[in-house]
Amino acid sequence: MTQSGWRLFRRAVVNLWRAPLPSLVAVITIALALFLAAALAASINSARALLVSWGAQPAVTAYLDRAVPDEEVRALAETVRRQERVEVVHVTPAQALDRLRVQLGTLSSALDGLPGNPLPATLEITPAPGADVRGLAQRVGGLPGVREVDYGREWFDRLEALGRALRQFGTAALAIVAFAALLVVANTIRLAVYARRDEIEIMKLVGATDAYVRAPFLIEGALQGLCGALLASAALVAVQRVVLPRAAAAFAFAAGVPAPHLTSASVGLLAGAGAVVGLCGSYLAVARFLRG
Repeated sequence: MTQSGWRLFRRAVVNLWRAPLPSLVAVITIALALFLAAALAASINSARALLVSWGAQPAVTAYLDRAVPDEEVRALAETVRRQERVEVVHVTPAQALDRLRVQLGTLSSALDGLPGNPLPATLEITPAPGADVRGLAQRVGGLPGVREVDYGREWFDRLEALGRALRQFGTAALAIVAFAALLVVANTIRLAVYARRDEIEIMKLVGATDAYVRAPFLIEGALQGLCGALLASAALVAVQRVVLPRAAAAFAFAAGVPAPHLTSASVGLLAGAGAVVGLCGSYLAVARFLRG
């Protein structure tokens, strides 16, 4: 850091020290916004993992024409596996009937009176997470020998609707919280600007540029954002170490779902987001004053 840069940084720190209460309010607001953002993202990821562990990951089942020979069925399965890059399991009619007997349990004797096996051969396709299941089902349904394709459309549509609602709610909530944090930072910096307006006027009279006047306030905003990010990270670590173990013990049905944890990359992302919020709020406050 150059001597001029160090001087600006020191001025910013001194200015924060002179007005601790407004700065503390800004730091706490930014910390709350970042904490809510990180908690919401972790909750959405955990909910998605829980749905997958419950078998909510959709699968595509292709029912084949009974006239298709086994050799063509195996070739068809290999074609789907190669073209779509998915896992494909070929279930013969005999295997399907055995599965049905197991599912029926004590009622399986009802199948003994059947004149033949009415079940067709199927291809059970497991798409990759996040894949276009509808598009995959349409492409598989257009292949020769495929009579019908099922992917649990009603259940899948409900899951998609739930996911969209969660994303929309999360986006709206984060936008509101971020906007509130931005306003708090801007008002805090604006108070500091008005408190030193005489000093700023003198600096401009002696030739100080707008960039030179603006720099300490931008540094103040960035420092407030970084402090807010550190406070949010500390709160997330506390939740991770104290709350999550008790929650995992209380919700046994979520066994096997990895608990969210704070990584160094997450801390860096929070720090960057906090600095951006602080910089934007400071820029808005100082720009309005310099225009006036």
